[in-house]
Amino acid sequence: MSTRTRAVVAIAVFTLLLLGTATVAAQEPGSLVSVERVGRWSNTEIEARGEPLFDWYGVPEATYAVEEYLVWYWTRDFDGTPVQAKSQLFFPILSEYEARPVLMFGSGTTGVADRCAPSLGQSDPGRWGYYRTNMASYASQGIITIFPDYIGFNDEDRMQRYFSKAAEAHLLLDAYRAVIHVFESERLLSRVTPADAAFTAGYSQGGHAALAAADMVADYAPDVPLRGAIGFAATASVTTLMQEAAYYSPYIIAAYRDMYGDEIDPARYLQERFVRTFDEDVAGKCVKEMEQYYPFDGEELFTPAFYDALHSGRLEAEYPELYRRLEENLSGLDGHGVPVLNVQGGEDIIITPPEQMAYSAELCETGLTVQYEEYDDARHRHTRPAGFRSSVAWIEAIFAGEAPPDNCDSF
Repeated sequence: MSTRTRAVVAIAVFTLLLLGTATVAAQEPGSLVSVERVGRWSNTEIEARGEPLFDWYGVPEATYAVEEYLVWYWTRDFDGTPVQAKSQLFFPILSEYEARPVLMFGSGTTGVADRCAPSLGQSDPGRWGYYRTNMASYASQGIITIFPDYIGFNDEDRMQRYFSKAAEAHLLLDAYRAVIHVFESERLLSRVTPADAAFTAGYSQGGHAALAAADMVADYAPDVPLRGAIGFAATASVTTLMQEAAYYSPYIIAAYRDMYGDEIDPARYLQERFVRTFDEDVAGKCVKEMEQYYPFDGEELFTPAFYDALHSGRLEAEYPELYRRLEENLSGLDGHGVPVLNVQGGEDIIITPPEQMAYSAELCETGLTVQYEEYDDARHRHTRPAGFRSSVAWIEAIFAGEAPPDNCDSF
């Protein structure tokens, strides 16, 4: 090989090494893939579009107009694999420079297939959706808000990581990092900047995600200044969800099989009539279709043996593989030290008030500051509008340096 040839080869190898280094850097958690402006929401539009969401709880007055962006960023799957996440970013239009808190919000169950992604706007008159309006409403109160699709959505190689503690935590914590990068790299149409104050929140499944992020922030993202976690009808225990609202269980079983392999076998848990078309049913039905297809009562969905084990405390002994996965995905109880606001509906049948109060008591026992709020007339789907004003006030109080409220002595 000539000297010239060796030089060319050396340059090529060096170039490849540089490109490889750049690729690794580009995949760092929270680094940006793309940023696209969607448009502006006026104060009037935010309030008008809030009517079907807030209804009898009253539409909150929009203090600021809001900009909306579509942001793709890098995060990590439950096993640490780099993946891209799609998110919607909302921030207030301020006239003077001000640092404002950042809210990372997780959606409730919408389904596990790509067509059920929250960003596609799944909604109906029962308030299961309206997430864009909900997030724009937070931004209209002066809170920078980012709303990501869960890992597995918009990805033909993965099913949604339904109730995966690690995947959800990575997603929300990296969302804060992505917000920082957006404001550092883009010429945005506002004088707002992200403060060193992050909050997670979520509805139902999103409450599980919000508390999961609190559990994992110290180890996974110590740079994220997490100041509080909010659950709206949070389903933090996957086991409890299977016990109380069985019709979500096929999603759980399908997602865990996709993550953990054949140790999770639908035929061990579900009646034979639901096993025959399991894959087609799970992939083909978003949440409202799923709720109409599968029975709410576990006796009608599960095999007698599995139902008995689930409700009698014998799950660990008789179904150890599933028990282990359910336990490792329990969120919020790792003694993370992050204050919690727990919003619950008195008429909720998905996660009932006694279960939510018991969970809040467990949070308190780990040494957390917990504010439990129950709205007597609210069902599961009402908790977001019912607790909206309270959540904004709670965020603002902590952001202002006030001690978070605590009613742990009431349990």
